[in-house]
Amino acid sequence: MRKIFALALAAITLLPAQVSAQDEFTASVSGSLVSRYMWRGIDMAGPSIQPSLTLGWKGLSLDVSGNIPFDKEDVRDIDVTLGYSLYGFNIGVIDYWTADVDPKNRYFYYGGEAECPHQLEANLGYTCKYGSLQAYTMVYGNDYKIDGDRAYSTYIELSVPFRLGGLDWDVRAGVTPFESAGSTYDETVITESGKTKTVTRGDWMYGESFTCNMASIRATKNLEFKHFNVPVFVELHTNPYLQRANLVFGVTITSL
Repeated sequence: MRKIFALALAAITLLPAQVSAQDEFTASVSGSLVSRYMWRGIDMAGPSIQPSLTLGWKGLSLDVSGNIPFDKEDVRDIDVTLGYSLYGFNIGVIDYWTADVDPKNRYFYYGGEAECPHQLEANLGYTCKYGSLQAYTMVYGNDYKIDGDRAYSTYIELSVPFRLGGLDWDVRAGVTPFESAGSTYDETVITESGKTKTVTRGDWMYGESFTCNMASIRATKNLEFKHFNVPVFVELHTNPYLQRANLVFGVTITSL
């Protein structure tokens, strides 16, 4: 893990100074209420509260966000992102922590990758007024193929924003270029003869090969008040690979 952080910090320090970056330190807080927690085509949890704190300085950013579900059986997580942006290009490292992966529910535990509640993901991308292209690869944590090899689960997403009918729209598509992390499970099925048998099936985080595992369209209306913004959105979030879809409603309060 130390090597991963060292490489990320080295990449950041080797980049030239950002001439156009704002010199002042910035900070913002926000909180979202969502009808369903969807992430990269994966149905993570039901109704949830999602707080976020973002700090920025000269192109550097630190974002701490998470998911607090209403149902205690759903996924609870904390995500910490360290990033740097320059002329539209961005590089970063994301630390995902998921409660209950470690039986002792320890946040500061990084040992034993198979039981580690943390996953580290490297991010590289580019953003301009026409859209954003981002690539993410898991580099540490419980991220193994069904055969036991390291998966390096990778997700690539294209986002295109536009404005129509007084609303801000965002169309996204996400793919995985190869087999991602996965596991097997047993399922009892009924055969044509009416008998039952147990079959072993695979379950992948993104997919078993190149596949489109996320396609979404979101419409947002931004309500402005004196000291904060309140974006309200509706999103159709689908997973073409699994042939699933969810309609999500959300509202966010963001400090100015």
